[in-house]
Order: sequence, then structure tokens, then C-alpha cells
Amino acid sequence: MNEKLYTLITENDPSNELDIYLKSLPNVKQILETVYQVNNEHISLLMLAALHGHDAVVRTILSHATDMERVVELSGRVSNSNEALILFATALWCACDRRHYTVARTLIEVAKARIDNGPNDSILFDAVMEQRLDTVQFLVENKFIHIDRTRQTNIPYHNSLTISAVLGRTDIVLYLLDKGANIDLINEFDHQTALQYAAFFGNFDVVKLLCTAGASTNVKNLQQDTPLRLAYYKADFEIVDYLFDLTDEKLTFEELELMICLYLPPIKHFIRDQTLVSVLVRLLKRVLQMRKEKKCLKSIGEPIIAYNYQQECQTIEEFDQIQHDYDRVYLEVLLIQERVLTPMRKRSVFSSLSSYGNHLVKRGDFEFCLHLWEHTFYLYQSMGYETSLPCFLWVFCEMIIQRVSIPSELFLRICRLTLEPSQQTKNDSYVKNAVYFVALASQVLEQPNLTKMERQLIMQWVNSICQCQRTTTQEETLLHLCVNKQTYFDISYRPFKIRQVLKFPNLKTIQLLIVSGAHYIDLNAVEKVNGNTALHIVSQNDLDETIPIAEFLIGAGAHIDCLNKRNETPFDCATTLEMKCFLQSQEVPLRLKCICARHLANNQQLNYSFRWPLGTPLNTFIYLHGGIARDTI
Repeated sequence: MNEKLYTLITENDPSNELDIYLKSLPNVKQILETVYQVNNEHISLLMLAALHGHDAVVRTILSHATDMERVVELSGRVSNSNEALILFATALWCACDRRHYTVARTLIEVAKARIDNGPNDSILFDAVMEQRLDTVQFLVENKFIHIDRTRQTNIPYHNSLTISAVLGRTDIVLYLLDKGANIDLINEFDHQTALQYAAFFGNFDVVKLLCTAGASTNVKNLQQDTPLRLAYYKADFEIVDYLFDLTDEKLTFEELELMICLYLPPIKHFIRDQTLVSVLVRLLKRVLQMRKEKKCLKSIGEPIIAYNYQQECQTIEEFDQIQHDYDRVYLEVLLIQERVLTPMRKRSVFSSLSSYGNHLVKRGDFEFCLHLWEHTFYLYQSMGYETSLPCFLWVFCEMIIQRVSIPSELFLRICRLTLEPSQQTKNDSYVKNAVYFVALASQVLEQPNLTKMERQLIMQWVNSICQCQRTTTQEETLLHLCVNKQTYFDISYRPFKIRQVLKFPNLKTIQLLIVSGAHYIDLNAVEKVNGNTALHIVSQNDLDETIPIAEFLIGAGAHIDCLNKRNETPFDCATTLEMKCFLQSQEVPLRLKCICARHLANNQQLNYSFRWPLGTPLNTFIYLHGGIARDTI
């Protein structure tokens, strides 16, 4: 852009010199359709004229445009009235930004400038975003837009009122309502009205304005959420309190209960928020009042230990006795949640129960937490959802760390969850959880106050676990996991706490497994990857308990001369001198059956599996003495 053009456009020369000058230029089309860099802005001649508000200059430029649409819709980078750089600014946007509405009218009426083409969205929506009531007034008063028009733009299916409600533009909402905007017009994208948007985005002044103007408080979106429910989910209890008086007569007590259930924050937030508590108390009382009026008592079950034998309140008088006990009020909502959400298979009930359990552990109420989470486990299972046990491990470890005695009966109740159907699917974490509980059992058995019967019951449970003969996807048995230090590092749920208590390799756990499940523990079982027995694995560790573990395994009947896929014995695998010396001290001249087994395994021409089928004792014996390495070749 040359200096003369710039001067003629910005100074608005009344002698019409610009028209004469443009006629003299051979490349006027190119000049008008070019975006020039001026300082840090990228701007066309028409945009420059619009910024300076010279209507005559704008008309002159338009008269020389051979492709008017292209000239008018050119966009660049322009500083707005607040000196912020705006990308994709058009001449129409420039005129509106500087409040040159005569120029804007010319661009729309003469040049057919597109109102839908703004930097971010339409000129209207951009004006709402920038809180430019004057631009909105210009577009509405001159009927350049339909006040209720919706279209699929960057902001799907919004109209001027809904986008103003979203952004909390109270003055624009007031103006649009005064001009007859449809207050209950529903957005086709998510079926919400301006009031629902205002409630969801927490714009209280807009909510009050819309309600005063007669907006429906009973309308529901696709998820069946009313404005009240949306505000409740967003934890905007000032709006909830305001809307409650306007909507509660139209709500059923079932809807109110569902609303209460679907939003319940963690208890640590609940007990700190006085507004939330007061709103919740009011809602709960309203439910009881509505039930009383309809003579419809709650259908509640017998009190159970999981909820500390508490039951839902049936009357306002009962609720009045607990309303100042925030912990009890929270428990009341948990009870309602289970009654209302469990038949609907809503997962939100579980997050609340988990949150409350964490709260109980924090205050040292371990048994209450364990009973609650045991109940939660069965809820998960009854709905067909995946169940989890590490949270129980954490609670027991916390009890051990804090030197709190673990009740054997409760411990067994939780341990037996490992035998539940939902824990029997092929899942490595489930097998490892069983090992972790056996490791815990070895510590619980050391409690001095246990009776002989309690000890027997714990060992019977361990026997049941062994009887299942579960393995991981790599065919690691419970014994493999007990001797492997990787089992320790696989603790991923609250590892800082649990790893303080559970250590692997673990001699006591191994002893408990073998003593309790002697008939079901195969000391010489091999895992899938390397063909290692438990003795092979423990030989590769350098931790304190490894030699006592190896000694115990050998004493229990583990073969010291078994060969893995690399044709290595435990001695060959040993990584420390101490372990090699120990294993060497345990070696005795090979028994004849071992020598024979190795000979048969090493004879490539002999198909021993044909004579002694897979799974027979002799086949297995040969397999452990070289057959596994032979099969790997």
C-alpha cells in the first residue's frame, strides 16, 4: 500500500481525489483484493476505510470492485478497540468494532457483506462474546438478523439469547427479551433453553432475569435434566436455592431423590461446604414432606452392618434429629443412592461409597470401612461389573502399620471374596491378589489373641485358594509369585503403604501355602516363559530370605536338578556365591531315576510322550529333567 493511497483513505479527502486516483491505476483490481502489512497489522483498503469510518471512501472503493464479494470478505489481522490483535477480521467486523455503523450498514446493504462471517463466529455472536450491546442493537434494530435464528456454526445451533445466557451477558439478555426473543426456544443440538444454559454455566443474574421474564423452569434436555438439576450437578447452590422455590411443586419426590443421588461430592468436600449441606438438608426435607403428603413411605430393607445399622429416615421428625450431624446426613444420602441407583445400574453409587470408605480409614474406623466396601463388592458383582480387592489390602496394611488388631472373622470374610465368581476370571491381577491376601494371612496368624479355631479357619481358606490351582497367563503358580521379587513391584494400588507390609520373596507366605495346601501345591511346576520352577526363580534373587526359602523348598520336596528351557539347574541360575555354595551343599549323587529321566529326555530318537502320555507322572518327571529344553529346540 503506497503512502498516497493510505493518506487518501484515512483522511477522507472530500474532493473525491481517491476516485480519480483509482481510475488512473492500471492494476486497481489487484490493489483492492490485496491484504497489505501495515506495522503489525494485515489489512485491505476496504478494511482500512471501515476502521476510520469514512462511508464515502467505502462507497468509492466498492464502486471500483470488479469482484465485490471477494473485496468485502477479505480478512486480515487487525487490532481491536482494546488493542488486541484479531485474526480473520473483515471490513464489516472493523466497522462494527469501531462503532462506525453507517459504514456497516453500507457494507451490508450495498456490498452484501456476510453477517455470518466474523473472526470467531458470526458478527452477532462475536459481539455477544465481546460484550458489545451496541453492535447487537445495530443488527437487531435494522433487522439484519432474526433474533431467534439458529444455525450450525462453531457454536452448534445456538441463537442470540442462548449464547448470551452461556456467557452471562445480562445486558444483552435483557435487550433481547425486550425485543421479543423466544425465551423458551430449544437448542436443537442438546435440547436446552437459555435458562438451562445459564443454570449450567452458573450465571445467576441471567437465571434471575430469565425466570422473572417467565422462562420455564420445568423444561428437560436430552438427559432429562431441568435447570435446577443442572445447577445442582455443577454445585452452584446459590442458583439451586433460587430455582428450588420455583420448581419444587412441579417435581415428584422420585425426581428430587434422583437429583440428590446423581450429584454427591466426596465427603471431604461435603463437610466443608455449608451451602451444600444446607441445600441438601432442604431437599431431603422436601422429599420427606412430599412423601408424607402422598402417604408414600420409602421401601427400605433391614439395617445392615455395612451402614453401621443405620436406616433411611421416614419422617421429617426423624431427619431433624440427624440434620446437624454432617457425617450422618452423608450416610443418609448413601442409603438413598443405593435404593435409587442400584436398580438403574448407575456406577455413581460406587464412587460415593469409595469416598466414604476413604474417609472412614482416615479417621481410623477400619472395620466400618471394611464392612462398607464388602457390601460394595457384592453390589458390583450383582450388577455384573468387574470387582476389585486391592482397596481391602490397603486397609489391612494400614491396620498393621498402625498396630491395630485385625479381627479374624472380618479378615476371613474379606479373604473369601477371592473365591467369589467375579474373581475367578482369567486375570493376572486376581491371582496376585490371592497371593497378597495369603501374605497378609501369614501376618494375621501371628496375632497372639487368635484362638485355635480361628487359626484353623484361616488355614482352611488358604487350602481353598491352593485347591483352585490358579495360574497367571504365563502359567505362574501361587508359589512362583511368592518367590518372585517382581510380585512386590507389581503392587500398584497405594504401593507406598502396601509395600511397607507385604514383601516378596516371602518365606512365611511360602510356608503357609505349602503347609496349608500341600495336596495342591506343585513344588516343581514350571512357568511358561523360561520353564523355571520356584527353586530356579529364588536362586536368582539376592535378598536376605532367599537361602532360607530355597532350603525350605528343597526340604519340602523341590527337585534340585530340574532343568529349565535353557537346560539350567537352579545351581546354574544362582546369581550369588552364597546361593551357589548352599545349593552345592544340598547336592547328593543323582538318584538312578533322575539319571534315567535325563537319558530319556536327551535321546532325540525316543518319543517318550508316546509311551508315557502327557500329564502322567513319568512324563512330567522326564519333562522336568531335560524334556522341557528338548521341546524348546
